[in-house]
Amino acid sequence: MSPEAGLRRLIHWSRQGAVRLGMTLLVLSLGTALMVTSFGRSLDVGHEVGSVAERDIRVKGSFHMVDRTETLARQRSAEASQHPVFDLDAGLGGRVQARVSEAFDVARSQSMELARQAEGGTLGTAETGLVLASFPRTLGVTLDTELLSRLHSLGWPSAVESHTRQIIGATMAEFIVADRTVLPSDGRTISVVRVRDGQRDEFILEDFGAVRSPPEARQIISLRALELGEADEGVRLAATLARALVRPNFAHNQLLTEERRSQARDGVAEVRIQVRRGTAIVREGDVVTQQQADMLRAMSREHGGGGMLGIVLVLTAFAALVYVSLFLFSAGFIKKFSTETRDVEALALLILLTLGMGKLALWASGPLSVAFGSTVAASSFWLLVPFAGGAMLVRILVNSETALLWMLATAILLGVLFDGQVLYSVYFLITGVTAAGGIAHTKERVNVLRAGVQSGLVGAAAALLLNLVQVQIGGAGSLGDAAHPLMDVAFAFTGGLLSAILVLGLVPIFELFGFVTDYKLLELSNLNHPLLRQLMLRAPGTYHHSVTLATLSEAAAEAIGANALQTKVACYFHDIGKVVQPNHFIENQGGGPNPHDRLQPHSSARIIISHVLDGAAIARQYQLPQPVIDGILMHHGTGLVQYFWAKALEQAEDPNDLEESDFRYPGQRPNTREAGIMFLADRVEAACRTIKEPTEEKIRGMIQGLVNSAVTDGQFEECPLTISELYLVSDAFTNTLLGIYHHRIDYPGIPVRPDLAPGVKAVGPIITLEMTNPLGGTDPKISAPNAPDKKA
Repeated sequence: MSPEAGLRRLIHWSRQGAVRLGMTLLVLSLGTALMVTSFGRSLDVGHEVGSVAERDIRVKGSFHMVDRTETLARQRSAEASQHPVFDLDAGLGGRVQARVSEAFDVARSQSMELARQAEGGTLGTAETGLVLASFPRTLGVTLDTELLSRLHSLGWPSAVESHTRQIIGATMAEFIVADRTVLPSDGRTISVVRVRDGQRDEFILEDFGAVRSPPEARQIISLRALELGEADEGVRLAATLARALVRPNFAHNQLLTEERRSQARDGVAEVRIQVRRGTAIVREGDVVTQQQADMLRAMSREHGGGGMLGIVLVLTAFAALVYVSLFLFSAGFIKKFSTETRDVEALALLILLTLGMGKLALWASGPLSVAFGSTVAASSFWLLVPFAGGAMLVRILVNSETALLWMLATAILLGVLFDGQVLYSVYFLITGVTAAGGIAHTKERVNVLRAGVQSGLVGAAAALLLNLVQVQIGGAGSLGDAAHPLMDVAFAFTGGLLSAILVLGLVPIFELFGFVTDYKLLELSNLNHPLLRQLMLRAPGTYHHSVTLATLSEAAAEAIGANALQTKVACYFHDIGKVVQPNHFIENQGGGPNPHDRLQPHSSARIIISHVLDGAAIARQYQLPQPVIDGILMHHGTGLVQYFWAKALEQAEDPNDLEESDFRYPGQRPNTREAGIMFLADRVEAACRTIKEPTEEKIRGMIQGLVNSAVTDGQFEECPLTISELYLVSDAFTNTLLGIYHHRIDYPGIPVRPDLAPGVKAVGPIITLEMTNPLGGTDPKISAPNAPDKKA
């Protein structure tokens, strides 16, 4: 759009709705400021920890506050009272013993099977290697080759197996920890969670003398081997195997330990103290401590007031600047941006609704985070704001261009609301654009849910990535706690689902206030609508003309990316005014007398023209949406009723006495692409009926002539259709009409076989009797070739 065209549009807007739009802006800006303002700020901004007090500050009125120092001390004491937690896998020794038996059994069975298969019953090198490799693999350890060879040469003796099970079982019955340094060095006791055969129990361990490291456990195995008689080769082999099989069964459970400490800390109630009136919080020149800063903030919450008005005024001005700058640019230079007062008011309402839900999420995030514990950060709840739902609503109610500007303005203010974090603005823009793109020209409500899921998935990915961004840049107040990215993902996806639910709930409400959605248009596209049934019964020719016109217009609208559904519905109702005097229109006369033969051209023209005004009145009576009414008023534009104008010129004694305006339609000229398509389709459909033997050349030539005449007549001065789009529309008309007026073959006459009786005809292999019903005659019958005689 050129700057001059944008300026004209702004002048038109300022004349039509300046007062209402100004009030809307004021209410929107003030409401935004109230949503964004934090009413819990300190009365004395600047008295932060470490700053120097500029004056004495005393308590104006008694109030209660949390003693953070004492509360923190109690929390630390509660944490310290929790024992470190260790896990004991009491069943590990049994599992290792079972593995020993399995390994020996496998080795013996393999040796026997391979020996049986080998020639002469002697294992070769390859077979021996298979046995030696499978034994340590079954045990899950690495063993010395000499040990394996000796066991193999002894035939994998059961005595070695038994000694190994005995030694490793006794050793693994004790506590074996990978690193003894994880044990408390201050003499504190520990809690041991013992797991055996799926059962868990817990006990306190005070004596750490029973805890061994793996090297210590191996030394104990050597001592046990001496007790069993190390001189025995089987005992020595078993001890070697047992030393290799030692595994830690005792480990520090850091997660459970921290969880219990966190629960103990969170279970400590806040210590609240009363600060009496007159107490000196800080004196001039004092360095503000943490406790003094806490007291200032608590006093601000209890007796806040003085600075809030200034904050609200500043934020109101800031919000107004954001909205006005975006609105003026969009209204002046974005062609499809809607400046209709009703649309702007709807945009403002949706902005305030979205900010209100953001304020609710901000207010509830703190208590909810405490309720959920350390698993959910407060900022994770902010991702539940259904911003994407607002974007989908604006796309459904207005258009995509307006939705984009709405998203930009709302995302900026949401970023201010959420601690001034620009990453929140980025996040909401990503989810909003995704949702608005997924809802384009939706025809079914289930697509809203699909768009919500799509927005939730993209939002989940965005939340995860923005968490990583915050981790990398190391900023404070990140988009969710970096320790809980999965919770951010879950809440972001839930926000997408909530957006879809919000849209499904609010669309019918907006439809009650006159907004036209595709869902409403789908209801009107039902040909059983009372008005369309009335049109079909009273003016059947007009009804069929409207259906054909809808087919033409829908194809053309799809070709240029216009709203095809809106165009089709408007075509169904565009000639509804003809039900008032249906016989005065040629398509409804059915070859009967033409009433215009008895009328003067002026009277005939008034009757023809009146169907536009009558149609608009009927449409308003039935509360049809405004785009349909506009289609009724614009489908002839201000065109000339040429037939009766020419007839009037022919009959007039002095043509200069005739007023051409008496023979022109009073409706508006098309000012939308959809109305322009209807205007052309109405002319094309009627004109092409007059073509004898329609061919592509004749149809295309007729359409081109009608388009040129409409442009020459000035009917498209206000229509946004471009030259390239007119070419696409003409091609769509041509292809559709060729399908309607397609060539049909002439079917040959049905031959009659000479050997058939009179009244009998043969069609291919089937023989039929002509149906007659003479009085007193018999019923006609049908037979087929070679059919058996009924009497036979």
